[in-house]
Order: sequence, then C-alpha cells, then structure tokens
Amino acid sequence: MDVRTSDQAGGALDDGVSGAMQRAADEVREHLVSLRGRGLFLSSDDSLLLVQWLDAGVDVPRIVRALERAAEARRARRSKVPLRLVHAKRHLGRPTKGVFARERPTAPAHEPLQPVLRALAAVGDGGSEARFALEAALAAVGPGDAEALFRAGATAARAFLDARWAELSSAERERLHSEAESELGDLVEMVDEETLDALVDEGARDRLRAGYPALSAASLWEAAEAGAADGGQ
Repeated sequence: MDVRTSDQAGGALDDGVSGAMQRAADEVREHLVSLRGRGLFLSSDDSLLLVQWLDAGVDVPRIVRALERAAEARRARRSKVPLRLVHAKRHLGRPTKGVFARERPTAPAHEPLQPVLRALAAVGDGGSEARFALEAALAAVGPGDAEALFRAGATAARAFLDARWAELSSAERERLHSEAESELGDLVEMVDEETLDALVDEGARDRLRAGYPALSAASLWEAAEAGAADGGQ
C-alpha cells in the first residue's frame, strides 16, 4: 500500500494492494491531517495499523468516526502528545452521536445529503467561497450506499474546512490558536515547543470544526445511513 509514512514518504508497503484500498487509506490519512492541522505523513506504526484494519475489512466511516472520538477524548483529558491513528484503536466500533441522533433526517432520493445542507443553513459565513463550494459538493452527491455517501460527504467537509481555514484572517487564526493554547492550561509548561505547537494547531482546527457540527463524522454517518435507506425505497 502506498501509504505515506514518516520514514518513507510514498513508499509502497504492499504493491499488490487494490486501488480501492489505496483510496481508502488516503482518505483516512487526509482526515487525520485535517484533524490535527499538520503532519502529512503517517508514522510507520500508524501505517501498519491502517493496512491491518483495511485488510480486515474495517471501513472508512468506522475509522474516521473513531478518529474523531479519539480526538475529542484526548482533548478532554489534555493529552501530552498529538493525535495519531493508533489512538483511535480503543474507539473503533463504539457508538457516536451527531446532530441527527435524536431525529432521523429525511432527504429526497436524488439529494441524500440534503439534511446536512439544511443544518448548515443555520451557520454563518454563507457568503464565503469555501461555503459555496461545500454546498455545491454536497448537493451534487447522488444516490448510493451509506459508506459511499459518507465518504463523499467527508471529502467535501475536509475540503471546506481546509479552505475555510485559509480564508480566515491572520487575526482570526491567531485568536483560535490563542484560545487553543489557553485551553491546554498547565500542559503548556510540560511539553516541548514542537509538541506544544502541534497541540495548539490541533486545538485551533478543532475550534473551527466545532462551528460546523453537521460536518462531524458522526453527523455525516447519520445523514448517510438515512439517505441510503431513503434512496433505496
């Protein structure tokens, strides 16, 4: 598998792997990068774990939801190390709750992710270019099974969050970094500068993501499951 690692960027771990598995690996890696805001590469241990999961049939939605659960849990207890794929292991398969957990969303068969669009309507920044692109991408997603719908939605969400971050002014990004550092409390004195920078980046990106709860992995999975069921009727 051509999964990037810190030891061998782009090195093939398994040249016989299918293109479908490679795409799945890329999506997981991109989601991890999006969550922590830096670090294009997976560690060797993370790469091996990802190969094992995909070989065992663990799908992208489960891995991505576990990653977000891990990120949330680690922030709550002020972890001293940045997020890695291995931290998702204990969360794999555990239930998640998004904005559609209390009431099953409904959508027309031709636009299965419409509930996400409706939820986003209540969020500001409607005039941003990143937002226009997100809405167009979600509206363009057609019928499919739950995994396909989730992966399309998650891809659009990652692109949006990266673009939205780039749209922020220097002052806005500085504010998010400052808030993230303050949230770490005494931990800022307990880690080295490089680790602190990584933790602050991760926290700042999380604060941006928090403004769009309908784009969380849990919410997208709920919408995808409902959309797939409605489309099959």
